[in-house]
Amino acid sequence: MDKKKEIQFNLNNFLLSVSLGLELVEKDIHSTTNNHSKRVAYISLKIGQQLNLKPQELSDLCAYSLAHNVALKKKSEYNKEHLELTQELVDKLPFLCGYRDVLKYYREYFDGSGIFGLKNNDIPLFSQIISFSHILDDKFDLSGDNIENRKGIVAFLEQEEEVLFSKEIVDKFLDASSTIDFWLDMQNENDILYFIFGSLYDFTISPRFEEVLTFTSVFDSLIEGENNFLDLCSKMSDFYKFDHKDKYTFLIAASLHKIGKLAIPKKILDKKESLTDAEYEVIKSYPYYTKKILNNLMGFNDITNWACRVQESIDGTGYPYKLSGKELSLKDRLMAVLNIYYSLINKKSYRNAYSHNESIEIMRKLAITSKLDSSIVEDVDTQFS
Repeated sequence: MDKKKEIQFNLNNFLLSVSLGLELVEKDIHSTTNNHSKRVAYISLKIGQQLNLKPQELSDLCAYSLAHNVALKKKSEYNKEHLELTQELVDKLPFLCGYRDVLKYYREYFDGSGIFGLKNNDIPLFSQIISFSHILDDKFDLSGDNIENRKGIVAFLEQEEEVLFSKEIVDKFLDASSTIDFWLDMQNENDILYFIFGSLYDFTISPRFEEVLTFTSVFDSLIEGENNFLDLCSKMSDFYKFDHKDKYTFLIAASLHKIGKLAIPKKILDKKESLTDAEYEVIKSYPYYTKKILNNLMGFNDITNWACRVQESIDGTGYPYKLSGKELSLKDRLMAVLNIYYSLINKKSYRNAYSHNESIEIMRKLAITSKLDSSIVEDVDTQFS
């Protein structure tokens, strides 16, 4: 691996980390319980093992399971548009086996009554497995220890065999769930993670930084939609003559700097009126969740720090950590300046966009009070005027 051009990346490590945010979105919109995505992955892997899937297939099955709710932040209703967007997003990620339309068709039912009307074995096998796992945990909440719940599951499967699910998937699930550890594992996040990591081969790859930026930009698009924030960051990276590695790790951080907003309830993010003090405090928690989501990613230490310090101030009054100026690097300061500049020059639901000159004047006032780095503010003025 060329450390100046490449970085280690493991898709399941990445998606297990991001699943915290995706699960909070699904909980907010559809009232699922904590660790839902991980339980979907757990059940899917158990079924996959019963089907004797190859290691690469198990790895992809786990990743698809963890990403099944990736589009909910943008399209909250389960319909064709939602599923097509889900597939469009995951198509940008580095799966191993090249299977097509897994998440486009994961809301299909075996009798053909699903959204696209596929039936029987026209439905991709992975789609069938993930559909089964999602429906089961969504309906019965397998995070709890309830013997009656298990009996209800058996009765439900008898009723829905050859209707929602194939007989093969039902039988494989019943085989996999015949031991008590199956049910106990799902009550504890650490046990789920232990099983997942113990079941998967290490398919860590060494993509170029540019490729990783493509992967991470999937999650930037969920929160910001189409935007030019990365263009601003790229231009300033060139202005400061960052080398290849520094430029692209900075851009990766920029693409992830708002991923913590996945943890913020939709009703607060979409509110058009002024936020209450309590709601503003919730908004201020997003850099904390950015760090929480990214903290377990291999090789992302610097990227995580730059992404989660975007709301820190030189005078030590920023959030969430109130870091002092001497604790903030050039990249920390640059990200903070560009984040404010980008916000100002874009229209909000409660105000029109500011012009470049108006934005710079606002930022100069913040620099005078030691909120922002004044030299970077002036450099931004030079580059974008």
